[in-house]
Amino acid sequence: MPNSFIPTLKWHIKVLAVLLVLTAGAFFIFSWVANKLPPQYQPKAPAVQTTPWLK
Repeated sequence: MPNSFIPTLKWHIKVLAVLLVLTAGAFFIFSWVANKLPPQYQPKAPAVQTTPWLK
């Protein structure tokens, strides 16, 4: 197979950086959208009984 693609370390770093930026951006966008929902649909805080270390 001529012209086979062999990724370099530089290529891996660029791809992983793009993936990191995209996933972090998506997280913050979804978090912002979730906080804009009406009160009955907003994310709830976990109960103290289920997560005692978060007091």
